[in-house]
Amino acid sequence: MRRVLNRPWLIVLMLALTACTSAANTPTPPAAPATNPPAPTDAPVSEATATPAPAENTPPSAIAPTPAPAGGEAIYAIVPQETTVSYAVDETFLNQNNRLNTAIGRTANVEGQITLNLNDPVKTQFGTFTVDISTLKSDSSRRDNAIKTQWLESARHPLATFVVRSIEGFPASPKEGEAITFKLLGDLTVKQTTKAMTWEVTAMLENEKLSGQATTFILMAEFGVEPPNIANILIVKDGVTLTLDFVMRPIQ
Repeated sequence: MRRVLNRPWLIVLMLALTACTSAANTPTPPAAPATNPPAPTDAPVSEATATPAPAENTPPSAIAPTPAPAGGEAIYAIVPQETTVSYAVDETFLNQNNRLNTAIGRTANVEGQITLNLNDPVKTQFGTFTVDISTLKSDSSRRDNAIKTQWLESARHPLATFVVRSIEGFPASPKEGEAITFKLLGDLTVKQTTKAMTWEVTAMLENEKLSGQATTFILMAEFGVEPPNIANILIVKDGVTLTLDFVMRPIQ
């Protein structure tokens, strides 16, 4: 996350002020009686009436801008079209001369947002990140179906969530346009099992686009998943690398 320079979200409220002066009528007092007839008046006496001042727009200097959100905060949300969550796990094909392979599955069904503190990024608040793991796709439909029905049982438990509890190593004065690294510590829930987890994050804020990558390593057994072992066919190593390649943008 980056400090955003000179980007306050200001909503300017235009006020129209109209000033007018009410008319005042002043009657002319009657003339006192005289012995001699009064001299003729050159011009008739008229009532003095004030002319209302025309309405004017408030000058720009008098307009009070709406203050920025408390603490200079802005909400950034995941853009699914530009975000990918993936897993990588090593497997050995026993029926193919012990051929080693790294299986990779991906999905773009990701949701999450943060409240970015523009004045003090260290105070940024993270919401819950959710991934629909039932939509993971790899290069093997057989593997994908096994994940849904057996290994992760994602057909029954489709959502994996991560709740951030704390941040470590966040720089005190991040600069816009430069990548920073830090750690997100929190709770990862998969298949109704929750474990403490740490993500290594690299991120950069530039032109209101927050992008980067977060990775972590988990053991399947910690989440109640027995590493697949299909006799004479396949053995899967217990160890999964999870990667989030993300793009976040401010929501209006």
